[in-house]
Amino acid sequence: MDARKLLQKAQGLFIEGRHKESINAFTESITAGGETEIVFLSRGVAYLKTEQMEKAIEDFSRVIDLNVLNIRAYYYRGITYLIKENHEKAISDLDRTIELKPDHGPAFFARGTAYAQTGNDYEATRNIKTAITFSKANMQAFSDSFGVFRPRFDKVMAIMTDKEKTPSFTLSVEEIETVKKWLDERYH
Repeated sequence: MDARKLLQKAQGLFIEGRHKESINAFTESITAGGETEIVFLSRGVAYLKTEQMEKAIEDFSRVIDLNVLNIRAYYYRGITYLIKENHEKAISDLDRTIELKPDHGPAFFARGTAYAQTGNDYEATRNIKTAITFSKANMQAFSDSFGVFRPRFDKVMAIMTDKEKTPSFTLSVEEIETVKKWLDERYH
């Protein structure tokens, strides 16, 4: 089978939620000469979904080597670093995502989560408030990747709602409810 057909097969497996099988098919496509951004990006996301973080980072980095303007590669690599609790690298990749696409609501939201994990309440609040200004439709990418880093985000939500512990975190009750609504619609 040629690389293009293997890519189509891999994408179909991925859409069906058969991520481990899709990884094998993406790898076959690469072996057959299909070393394209979409193959590495897609396999990276499959690695992310199967919690193979180092391999995901390798594939997202490969995409960036092929195209330094690939927004999705920076975003997903940032999410992967966030999961690994490497907040500095996560923030750096999310900075680059926002530099390339200033209205990337999910990147602001993820960056706010990373800042909250580092204890930088000011930047966490500022980024999450910015994310809230973007429409629900723009939050779909965040929602799609949210499940894999939910434990980190749950910690941030606990910080935001406990005013006694963190009085400097200044999201309003309405803003917190907006965020919770996005997440509840996707995961409940």
